[in-house]
Amino acid sequence: MLGKITHHIHPEIVKYIENENLNYHRKFSDICHENLNISAFLYPKSDCVFPGFRRPINKEKSAQWKNNVYMADGTILNDNTFPRHIWAFLSMGKAYSGGKTGMWASSGLDRFELAHVFGHKPNERDLEKEVFIDIDMETKPYGLFTSASNIVLIPKGFAKPTDHMKSIKVCFYKRHIDLYGNNIVGLGSLNENCIPSWYEEMQWLAPVLQKDWKVKIDKLLEYRENYLERKYS
Repeated sequence: MLGKITHHIHPEIVKYIENENLNYHRKFSDICHENLNISAFLYPKSDCVFPGFRRPINKEKSAQWKNNVYMADGTILNDNTFPRHIWAFLSMGKAYSGGKTGMWASSGLDRFELAHVFGHKPNERDLEKEVFIDIDMETKPYGLFTSASNIVLIPKGFAKPTDHMKSIKVCFYKRHIDLYGNNIVGLGSLNENCIPSWYEEMQWLAPVLQKDWKVKIDKLLEYRENYLERKYS
């Protein structure tokens, strides 16, 4: 059931973002905070849309932590709204805005919730360590927080199994690799013995490639460039 209702971003879009990140790397390195570890965001094959952004842990939440620079490591702390920009631009060609009058509600996207396939915090990679071979845990997986290929759209009420059920999570790992290859920072090969025997029987919703996708993604990348330049200045 989850395979039939889960929306993945099309591989061609992911590849486009990956290539654009190669061009953006130098520009971002010129504007970001001096304490930021860029390799945690713009690593080989990275499709991270908002480098610098990550989820905080509780002790990092000060009075005004949201969307502000955390000076200890130069990252920008966010509560999970910035990953929504990706689907907002791809669907409607505009930035995410919440609330009853925001675009997320008026567009119908509020009927869905976002799910991260792979963990984007260092302490959330226990299953990855169990089912992947040759894992590098030195580089923090912060870039996966706004990685286009790592964020799927699932109708509300159906995302919990992707967080808590091992067999389901492994199926989503395999689906990710089938669509995009292994573009996940720090992970080697998926252990084939860990893939459920019924995986090949699953039916997956095919990713959609809209005719105007490049225009919308260019708007998204222009938005990220302007936002990050203002924020880090």
